[in-house]
Amino acid sequence: MRAPRLGPVKQRIVEVLTANPAGLTIQEIRGLLGEEGKQEHINRRVRELRVHYDIPVVEGRYVLRGPRAVPVDGTAISGKLRAAVLHKAHGRCQMCGRTIVDDGIKLEADHKIPRNWGGETTEENLWAICQACNNGKRDFFSSFDEKLMAKIVTLESVYERIAEILRMNEGVPVPSWLLEFVANINDFQEDWQKRLRELRYPVIGMVIRPTKTKNASGKIQTSYTLEKWAALPVNHKFLIKEYERKNARASNPDSAADA
Repeated sequence: MRAPRLGPVKQRIVEVLTANPAGLTIQEIRGLLGEEGKQEHINRRVRELRVHYDIPVVEGRYVLRGPRAVPVDGTAISGKLRAAVLHKAHGRCQMCGRTIVDDGIKLEADHKIPRNWGGETTEENLWAICQACNNGKRDFFSSFDEKLMAKIVTLESVYERIAEILRMNEGVPVPSWLLEFVANINDFQEDWQKRLRELRYPVIGMVIRPTKTKNASGKIQTSYTLEKWAALPVNHKFLIKEYERKNARASNPDSAADA
């Protein structure tokens, strides 16, 4: 792969991160850059490098894992696109539900599916969330394996996408908003919760426990914890439909006899 053409500041950031494989905080990066580190928006320069390099944040430190085989979408969010996304939110964070009027939050246009998972800078892949949710989402995603997530978002079956994100976090609660947008990546699922429930059918065999908590605004949020994993059969969609048909016939034998 041809090395990307970088400006002098970005090239120096790559050099100092390469020399410190355990990672650096943004303050440490600034210090090692010397005079160049006195520029504003060094953190933005690091984020821009993620188009060509895998640089996750691990425990508050930027870690350079190497160049990407395929660059991610580096398209900037235009003013027009940002305005459209914020307008659709009607002043409400699309993650936690808090509002500008009642809670004094500030909304930011954010990629639902992160760029480093293959997410594109399109209106369909952008939403308006508050700064607290954006920071929390970024921290939450920083520990995910980017290559694995990039693979998950390409899976055609909604069952596979939900199952894999749960398996990645087995034993750890996964927030419903994460499951929802993973479920809706390739096709809109009006009742993605039903797809989740169907993974608990005996013909599939997963054990998934829901838990409810209150967020900062007092809104109830649901998370789901995978307690027992079961590999999805190739014909899982057929098995689920057959299980529902049998249950329907068992609960209404008269209709089965009439048929």
